[in-house]
Amino acid sequence: MNKAVSKVILKEGREKSLLRGHPWIFSGALANMPDCKPGQLLPIYDAEGGFLAQGYFHPGHSLIGRVLSRKRGPIAPILKERLQSALELRKILFDPEITSAYRVVNGEGDGIPGLIVDQYDGHFVIQVHTQGIERLKPLLLDLIKEVFQPKTIYEKSSSSFRSEEGLSPFEGNQFGKTPEFLEVRENGHPFWVSIPNGQKTGFFLDQRNMRALVASLAKGRRVLNCFSYTGGFSLYAAAGGAESVVSIDRCKRACMLAEKNLALYANHKIVCADAFETPFSDSDFIILDPPAFAKKRKHLDSALRAYQTLNERALRAIRPKGLLLTSSCSYFVDEQTFQHTLFLAAQKAGRNVQILSKHLQAADHPISLFHPEGGYLKSLLLFVD
Repeated sequence: MNKAVSKVILKEGREKSLLRGHPWIFSGALANMPDCKPGQLLPIYDAEGGFLAQGYFHPGHSLIGRVLSRKRGPIAPILKERLQSALELRKILFDPEITSAYRVVNGEGDGIPGLIVDQYDGHFVIQVHTQGIERLKPLLLDLIKEVFQPKTIYEKSSSSFRSEEGLSPFEGNQFGKTPEFLEVRENGHPFWVSIPNGQKTGFFLDQRNMRALVASLAKGRRVLNCFSYTGGFSLYAAAGGAESVVSIDRCKRACMLAEKNLALYANHKIVCADAFETPFSDSDFIILDPPAFAKKRKHLDSALRAYQTLNERALRAIRPKGLLLTSSCSYFVDEQTFQHTLFLAAQKAGRNVQILSKHLQAADHPISLFHPEGGYLKSLLLFVD
């Protein structure tokens, strides 16, 4: 280690991924790593001394650096510009009178690795995943207030990413006091969400497109929504004219909010139980949107077994000419592996299955073309004969 060096220098030829736009730097690409605090912002140079970017670094990690800017100069105006660009994109995507809950910053997809920001009718939720963003948090909070003019800001930084970064979980108000319950709109449908007590940031915003798809296909069908949380898919199915809708979730708090969200629909029933231990009803439209089974790479094998078991059960239970919408939000399960797991499940269940469509996360969760790793959600709509 050269303590006098205050910049990161890459090995010869290892700047190619950065020049192609990728925001990650792995330890093997470094010719040197100066002594620095975890998350410290440093300039990055190629082997010839040419400036490449600015990024924050975490010594000792394999994924050692993340790029924040390809420009020299203070980081504050650069981050402000990124937040403004993210806001302009969401103005294109949403009419707030129709949809008032959506993601406004999606990490690398919006050029700020390690930061997630969701908003619920003007109440903002941030998730800080890395040491670099933790160090920049005071600045980012000021910029979020300036750019977005939020009613409140609540931090919900409790993911497994933080422990890998050496950070403790943190939840609490950062600006104002966020109400326990909020009513928001999605595609004109009202939903009650709980930011402090809900899963993720309060709602599964990334499945918005899939919920709309369910509404378009549910008419006259008997729908079973497993891992239903607060009833997102269930409400869309009921509103789309389903003959009946059954929701299964083991979280009592989520089931209570689902009851509230679907209070207007008499054709809806909630079963507060574990979907793995509950017999699947006689349905012709099953929705499987489980939590991430593989939060770490070492969990991949057990996750694939769980996905196969779950989908095999659904395929055995579903009526002929039924529909199965099945998803995986596990980052370490790629699309090809997930599809192969469904093939094994269909083979064991002895059912003829056709893929009708494939889907990724909603548009407010953009994926940088230069960072394909940002695509974590996989959904397939299947026709089961």
